[in-house]
Amino acid sequence: MIHIPTVYLCLSFVYLLMPVAIWIALNNQRSRSMVWWCVGGELFAIGLLLVGLRPVIPAWVSYTVANGITWAAVMIQMAALRHVLRKSIPRAAMLLLIVVWLVVFEFFRLGVQNSHLRFGWALLFFVGAFGHIAYLARQISVVHAFKNAQVLSLIYIGGALILCVRIIRIAFGYTEPDATAQGVDSFLVVFSGVLVSVLGSFAFVGMFIERAVNREMTATTDRVRQEESARLGAQIAQLERQRTLGAMSYSFAHELSQPLTAILMDTHAIKTSLQARHVNMKDIADAMDDIERSATYTGQLVDRIRNFIQPTQNQYELVDMKALVHDVQNLLMHDIRIHRIQFEWDLDESRCTVLGDKVQLSQIVLNVYRNAIQALLDVNVRLIHVSLEHDGNRIVVRVRDSGPGLNDAMRERLGQPFVSTKTDGLGVGLSISKTIAEMHSGALSIANAVNGGAVVELNLPAANSE
Repeated sequence: MIHIPTVYLCLSFVYLLMPVAIWIALNNQRSRSMVWWCVGGELFAIGLLLVGLRPVIPAWVSYTVANGITWAAVMIQMAALRHVLRKSIPRAAMLLLIVVWLVVFEFFRLGVQNSHLRFGWALLFFVGAFGHIAYLARQISVVHAFKNAQVLSLIYIGGALILCVRIIRIAFGYTEPDATAQGVDSFLVVFSGVLVSVLGSFAFVGMFIERAVNREMTATTDRVRQEESARLGAQIAQLERQRTLGAMSYSFAHELSQPLTAILMDTHAIKTSLQARHVNMKDIADAMDDIERSATYTGQLVDRIRNFIQPTQNQYELVDMKALVHDVQNLLMHDIRIHRIQFEWDLDESRCTVLGDKVQLSQIVLNVYRNAIQALLDVNVRLIHVSLEHDGNRIVVRVRDSGPGLNDAMRERLGQPFVSTKTDGLGVGLSISKTIAEMHSGALSIANAVNGGAVVELNLPAANSE
């Protein structure tokens, strides 16, 4: 006949080896939950070892210490599974439960000296512990979709059922309440231990392997998704650039037509004056100045087109907005004279500088001026009022005309690509201007003025606020 204490000794060695096997198998995946599970397994092995040594060691060690250690081992393995679920671990409650269990156990052992109550109390708690571990493993299988967690749950349910059979047999008097007694019932307890130790350890290792595989799959999926997003983002950026380039080409063509027309007209005026032999050197000098300004602006536009097609890093500079609003007006001087446009100025006396691209900012003001001039062609009073103020950390340019203003529908749509108040306009000037303003951390808005006409406001951060 097999000696039951010897079986417990062998089982303790199995329990000692299984945490070591887990530690080796999960060498690259060590975590707090794995450490606690292994510590619990080692403590359980020590408890079984003390039970197996019951014939040769003091009773209080074989009973009280052994059962206390095994109970603590089960609680620690509970904590390991709770950590996988990211649930708080009530350490104080766990310690209190162990103490209460030991006090009641010792009361049954030494106080009333009832082996049935003592043994039943011990088994009952282990059934509850195994059941709770099974519950936690089931939760892990639901939350993390680990198949091995389901297996672990079934293993501990099986262990709990075997102990329940042992409790029932003791209650009906079919066996003695002694873990080391010879017979089938002791083998049930031993079989329960082997089941929980060996198969449970394999399931625990499998659960962590699943987690590692899932993490690798997730990382691979994320990497592929990021690469795909980057590729699609580059394609979208390229398509957006092509779309913007198309819109800008219209705008640049529109911009270039103005100075080129001015150059042709000034050249024609000079030629006519020379042919008629009515040479007025002041008029010729003014015309030459206009030609020079128009040619300079044309060159700047060409550079801007080149930089857009082959972009380089923006090199912003300090731009004097007072000088800029006057310089841009000079570019339109020919139209201003022909259409008898009157300009009024209300410029802040303080320093009004911004950090930006001078050509781009000039393009905004030029588009605003040109739209204001177009709005005045059908009215008698042709006045453009330009104000410039330094409002805190912002520079605000307002251009108000004395035209008919905008209807509500047009005001809402104006600034969108290909929307224009002019029958011959392309409707991209204000759209591009709004984009340029936003690139400079500013804003461009249009509204009807209180006293009639339209007012366009350009709001930019002041250079000294950077």
